[in-house]
Amino acid sequence: MLIFWSLLAALLLFVGQRMLYNHRWFRALKVSICFDSPTITEGETVTLTERFENRKLLPLPYFSYRYFVSRNYAVVREARGGEAEVQRRIALPARRSVRCRTRLNGLTRGVYGLTDVTVSTADLLHTVHPYEQVRSDARLIVYPRKVPVQKLSLPCQQLLGDVLTRRYAQEDPFQLRGIRQYEIYDSMRDINWKASARTGELKVNQHEYTTNEALLILLDLGAGTDPQREKLISLASSLSRFFLHRGVMVALLSNMRSCVTGAAVRVLPGGSLRQQAMIDTALAQIKLAMDPVSDFPAFLRTVPVSTLRRSATVVLSADPTDGPMTAYRTLLGDQHGYLISTANEKLAEAPGVTIYVWDEEKGEVRV
Repeated sequence: MLIFWSLLAALLLFVGQRMLYNHRWFRALKVSICFDSPTITEGETVTLTERFENRKLLPLPYFSYRYFVSRNYAVVREARGGEAEVQRRIALPARRSVRCRTRLNGLTRGVYGLTDVTVSTADLLHTVHPYEQVRSDARLIVYPRKVPVQKLSLPCQQLLGDVLTRRYAQEDPFQLRGIRQYEIYDSMRDINWKASARTGELKVNQHEYTTNEALLILLDLGAGTDPQREKLISLASSLSRFFLHRGVMVALLSNMRSCVTGAAVRVLPGGSLRQQAMIDTALAQIKLAMDPVSDFPAFLRTVPVSTLRRSATVVLSADPTDGPMTAYRTLLGDQHGYLISTANEKLAEAPGVTIYVWDEEKGEVRV
């Protein structure tokens, strides 16, 4: 009789704990997986924090979880071959929380996201293995690697001179920016006679500039190898940083698609502190495996001529053929333009266009 009651008690315990873990294990369970920073630059390290909190009295000694980290994650998930799987098993005591931190390095340019997290457990005898899907919105944007300024000194200085020349040539006489000391090259029309009489020295008015855009970067990624195109993306990011730090407005247009929107990459001109982040985000969203919106000559025909009239323009391209150069020269009209290429072949010449080439051996731009 004792054996019967012992077996019955064991059976009830077995069935009870099985039902308990099968139906109650997920209640009061909080799952949080996030990156410690929403953005980093390629080459930097980021920490991924995984936190699980069990707020009930039922312990989870066999708790496990799994998720995928996908690169260039957009609205539609990529194939499993393009994702990295993370799977771990931990013990989660009653009314306790467990936190795991993983330092990730070597992440290349792109947008990384976590797909839904699969959490599971098992009863004490491993007879049932219930699981649930937990939604995760964790996302990391890896900005392009920056090229040192000294490696870009030649084109940067010439472009900056062109930008400043255009800026000073297009002052708005109706928008007053300030008053400064008179110089011999100033026009008599700009003298502020009231300020001059008050100070006893000649003072002139400083006007705001009518130029809405100062530097326009046209990024052609429709040709070239992936390493060449990655260098062009880094050059675009580095050029924008150089000019934005010097108070110059920057705009970016590309014939490549964004992996998030599917449309051509386009960043409107701006000079605020957020402009660099907007440009880097747009560059991070470029997925080289996607087809471009159009070839570069067709893309240039969609660029408003009025935009070029107000800007110094630089093309970044790996295509050394005559087609892009001819289209660029046609678009410029009587203006002067600049082109930086990562192509190893000899570039087609075009009058009125200053051409620079990325030197692989020295890792710098040369004429």
